[in-house]
Amino acid sequence: MIEYSLLNQLLNFGSDWQITDVKVNESTKEIDIFLQYNRLTCYLNDSEPDCSIYDYTQTRRIRHLDLFDFKTFVNFRTPRAKTSKGKVVKIPVSFADSRVSFSYLFEIKVIKTLELSKNQTHTAKYLKTTFEVIHHIMERAVSRGLNKRNLDDLTDLSIDEKSVFDGHNYITILSDPIQKRVIDIIEGRKKEDVEELMYSALSDFQRSKIRYVTMDMWQPFMTCVQELMPQASIVHDNFHIMKYLNKGVDETRKEEVKTNQELKKTKYIFLKKPSNLTDNQQVIFDEINSINLKTSQAWAIKENFKQIYNYWNPKECINYFKNWYTNVINAQIKPMIKVADTILNHIEGVINAAVTSMSNAMAENINSKIQIIKAVGRGYKNINGYRNAILFFNGNLELLPL
Repeated sequence: MIEYSLLNQLLNFGSDWQITDVKVNESTKEIDIFLQYNRLTCYLNDSEPDCSIYDYTQTRRIRHLDLFDFKTFVNFRTPRAKTSKGKVVKIPVSFADSRVSFSYLFEIKVIKTLELSKNQTHTAKYLKTTFEVIHHIMERAVSRGLNKRNLDDLTDLSIDEKSVFDGHNYITILSDPIQKRVIDIIEGRKKEDVEELMYSALSDFQRSKIRYVTMDMWQPFMTCVQELMPQASIVHDNFHIMKYLNKGVDETRKEEVKTNQELKKTKYIFLKKPSNLTDNQQVIFDEINSINLKTSQAWAIKENFKQIYNYWNPKECINYFKNWYTNVINAQIKPMIKVADTILNHIEGVINAAVTSMSNAMAENINSKIQIIKAVGRGYKNINGYRNAILFFNGNLELLPL
């Protein structure tokens, strides 16, 4: 028999296993390593620490880390032992899970390559395997990570939505703004969808510990939080409020451009931060401001609202908002009055954002990362594959099997 002591030492399948043969197929660029269990007894549990080998299963052939750029496979028969109660059981194998076609080390290699490539197809090609194997390993990693995850220290949440597939369907994303991780997602954004997400992702105890939930002004989100986490404060952050205010400014401009040609092609001048304007845009902006159009007044209303975030006391925030709201009504600009009324209806959440300085920025950042996942994957045929990819790359899960 050929001595494989060096190979045994390098590959290290454990002291219970020994390499008995190696076959190389030049035409297929494959290496097959054959292992043999080298003990007559095995350990099952503390009550039966030394059981005799009963028999062996049929030979398994699983993928392992490649050697010398050859696809490498491990061939072995799993030993079985009979318990004191007469039940025949398979002995756990240290280098591979049962009923899978790959070793733990190959699984780890796939996970680490996926984390770098962000692409299942490219990973499959690089590691010379199939998309199905890569997808299976990703599913296993996410399932394992979710089982290991502990959310008992969770105190804050963010809820956001994203359009998927044809753009008319939505997913709701539940995330942790403190540890910057996706908790879970669900297809849909209706109240019953959000409730299902909350019940499946969080226990009663975990929901009872939530202090703040950041979100936009979508009513199903608010209703669900109020019913399931009544102790939590809703936060409508600056990002979403500014989206409404910018929309009001642009609607004012669209109406006014019909009679004021100066406003043509100025949409982004009034949506940009003043500090981000180019020299040419600044000149145009100053010229329009000098003639005091309603669009300029709407822009000023939007900018003035930002001052509310300079106050840390709820009473001061309310006083500032009252003065701001009165100025909006006096300006008589319908789109801005509409926005002001919307903010008034959600003023508690707006003040919570000012007082706590919390925002949905992390959730929006995750939203951008999810868009990249969607683009790289060239779309997903079903929500399960999409969910797995999102949690794999953005769940901060413990993915490795060992």
